[in-house]
Amino acid sequence: MKNTAQSGLSLIELMISMTLGLVLLTGLVTVFSTSSRSQMELQRSAQQIENGRYAMDTITQDLHHAGYYGQYYSFPVGTTAPDPCATGDESVLLAAMSFPIQYYPAPDLSSIPNMTGTTCATWINATNVQPGSDIFVVRRAETSPLAVGSTAVSGEVYLQANTSTAEIQLGTGATITSTSKATGAVATVKKRDGLTAADILKYRVHIYFVATCSLPSGGGTICTGSADDAGQPVPTLKRLELGVSGGVRTFSVMPISEGIDFLKVQVGVDETPAAVNSNTGIIGDGAADRYITAPTAATVAELGNAVSAKVGVLSRNTEPSPGHTDDKTYTLAGTGVPAFNDQYKRHAYQSEIRFVNLSSRRENP
Repeated sequence: MKNTAQSGLSLIELMISMTLGLVLLTGLVTVFSTSSRSQMELQRSAQQIENGRYAMDTITQDLHHAGYYGQYYSFPVGTTAPDPCATGDESVLLAAMSFPIQYYPAPDLSSIPNMTGTTCATWINATNVQPGSDIFVVRRAETSPLAVGSTAVSGEVYLQANTSTAEIQLGTGATITSTSKATGAVATVKKRDGLTAADILKYRVHIYFVATCSLPSGGGTICTGSADDAGQPVPTLKRLELGVSGGVRTFSVMPISEGIDFLKVQVGVDETPAAVNSNTGIIGDGAADRYITAPTAATVAELGNAVSAKVGVLSRNTEPSPGHTDDKTYTLAGTGVPAFNDQYKRHAYQSEIRFVNLSSRRENP
């Protein structure tokens, strides 16, 4: 029998081999592409969930502390709503403490809240604020006092208070002692021993709003238009914070969470029993009797009786998902939001938040 050895491939065999190889390669590329798209979609969803939850956590923690002024709990209910963006003297800021919460609803889903009569126009305007989103203000003090030996930042706003008296003080760079104000002068607001100065707390004013972008074009903190975020503006939950910048007392913009389309709020009002409680000096029992829903604005009296809020946040992916159409409708804090019919995936987050310091003052003994 004659032995034969294959010395090569015929053209047909080579073409068959190449075809099989291409089929296998196409399958591998398809699997890799599908896996890559799935991974990208998971990353988008994870980021959206993280952003939405972080937005709600930040808002919840701040609202829980609304009206926390150290030991001071006898602040009167105000009769005139203050300017949220006031940076003025001590008396102006002290008077504003009567309103730990302020609420500015959007009149509809295509307009921004009306803040006429305030000095907020630098930040609250049609270019910088997402239409349809509500705005709310939180006033409180930090929970940790300045330590003896630390420095009160020049121009920064501080609160020194005991159970019956409160003073707003502006820092001068002085070192804090056991008997001093934030200004360095001798304290007149003291602890129960009558000798030691009352705790000095940093005073906070936070104004929450949804901005039309995350990173404004050309730098800065105010959104400018379609060129923001490299041409794809991403609506972002932000807040204005009272503080000192460049040696000047002003409000600074603090970004919180990207991809927030809407912020909607319902304010819970405590009005019954209507008779003034002889122990607390105020009406109510600490529980909300009704909620105010946008576009209705709260009156001064209603703000003074606010004890809780229902907050809704609509979070979306920061990037579109090809092939997806968001045809769902949403309800946020009593407000219906129609379908966007775009390629962004969204999720609604809602929570009912009690203003602990405000509602507790009204609880019946």
